[in-house]
Amino acid sequence: MNQVKQAREDLIEDALDEISNIPAYSNFYINTYYVIAKLGLQRKAKVEKLFEDADWNDVKFRDELLERIKHFLIKYIK
Repeated sequence: MNQVKQAREDLIEDALDEISNIPAYSNFYINTYYVIAKLGLQRKAKVEKLFEDADWNDVKFRDELLERIKHFLIKYIK
């Protein structure tokens, strides 16, 4: 595996870790948006409607949301 591909995978993994390891008292939506914005992908998230059409406050949907976020990050982190 070359260094660029490894760096890309590390960045995706770090972002997913940061999103999935937020404290229970924190707002999942806001923290996820912050991570996406930190990566400069907030406009693409808006176009993809990543933050719409989901109940971000319901813990039951967290795994589904994490999967959507993972696919989004894989698609846009080059």
